Amino acid sequence: MKTKAVFLFCASAVLFASSCKKESTPRPQISFTNNTAEGTANASGEYTLAGHISSQVSLAKVTLTKQGQSTVFLSDESTAKNKNEYDFSYVVTGINSSTTVIIDAYDQQGGQTSSQFLIKK
Repeated sequence: MKTKAVFLFCASAVLFASSCKKESTPRPQISFTNNTAEGTANASGEYTLAGHISSQVSLAKVTLTKQGQSTVFLSDESTAKNKNEYDFSYVVTGINSSTTVIIDAYDQQGGQTSSQFLIKK
C-alpha cells in the first residue's frame, strides 16, 4: 500500500513539474547611452534618445510614447526589424517641460519589453 502511495505521489509531482509553462526565450533588453535613463533637451526642445537593444529573437518594431498618452508618437518598423542587435537614435522634439518617454521593443514571437527615459527641460 505504501509503495502505491509513493508511486502515485511521484507520478503526480512529475506531471505537475512538466506541465508548468516555462519562458522559452528572454525578452529584448534595452540600454541607453552612458547607462543613464535621463537627459536634458536643448533650447529648441529637442533631445536625441540613443542606446542599444539586444534580443535573442529578431525584433519586429520599436515604439516611443510619452507617458500619460496612449498614442505612439514614433514607430520604427523598418530599421529595427529583423535585427537581434540594434543601435537606435531617435530625435524627440517638442519638449516644453520634463517628459518621460516610454520605449517599447517587440520581438517577432510576441515578446515585449518597456523602458522609461526622462527628458528634462
